Amino acid sequence: MARTASEVVSLVGTLGQVLKSEKRTCTTHGEYTDHLTGLGKARSAAWHGCNRCNAAHRAEDTRREQQKLIRDNLRRSIEGRVGRSCIPRRFSDRSLAGFRVDGEGQASALRICTDYAENFPAHARVGRSLMLLGTVGTGKTHLATAIGNHVIRRLGMTALYLTASSAFRHVKASFGSDSPHTEVEAYALFESPDLLILDEVGVQNVTEFERTVMFEMINSRYEAMKPTIVISNRGKDELPTYMGDRVVDRLRENGGKLVLFTWESQRGKESV
Repeated sequence: MARTASEVVSLVGTLGQVLKSEKRTCTTHGEYTDHLTGLGKARSAAWHGCNRCNAAHRAEDTRREQQKLIRDNLRRSIEGRVGRSCIPRRFSDRSLAGFRVDGEGQASALRICTDYAENFPAHARVGRSLMLLGTVGTGKTHLATAIGNHVIRRLGMTALYLTASSAFRHVKASFGSDSPHTEVEAYALFESPDLLILDEVGVQNVTEFERTVMFEMINSRYEAMKPTIVISNRGKDELPTYMGDRVVDRLRENGGKLVLFTWESQRGKESV
């Protein structure tokens, strides 16, 4: 209950000393006994007010502080996940709504990717992957990172973006005697996030080492029922050459989607 000026009197008492008591009526809680309490020599005594109102106010203040703490913790958690996602700065604010649509092919790709993002928990439960294939500049990385941003920011889950070449380098680095990580730890990094976004597949040379890394990386996620988004400038018939037939089969299992980006480059036309 708010105190009026008339309720603050010039009496002075020691801190916590009850100087006077009166019966009063609270408009919310009815009759109660109020106490005029000393606040120390430097301050005038004041009426305490309705205990139930005061308790309600304290509870509301506590609730607001807790909500602020939750929001702050959530913000820091999201910022941490975004930082750990390795999504390049250029794509860190990409959204599904910002994807430019000029034709039915782009509209279809956006529908599929929007469904994948919005229903990601259901897709993740069955390890359903997504392949975005097509020529350069058609928005594949935009849509993939938009899904990653949605998974992190809206769903509170984890995502990791990396290029195929960086994955190969990470594994190869584990072979050195002074490497900070082992080969097992290298593959564990790829397996751990809820969503892995693997870009620039097919840019690399087709070596036995690279195909082995690709299989181990995708197979570990396949066995753990964790989805992967693969981005490539190669066509669907070329992809097995760079990933291997077994890898492509695993990506297509459980209804894994393959989206072809066949329109002209949109670079310079995209919004965020």
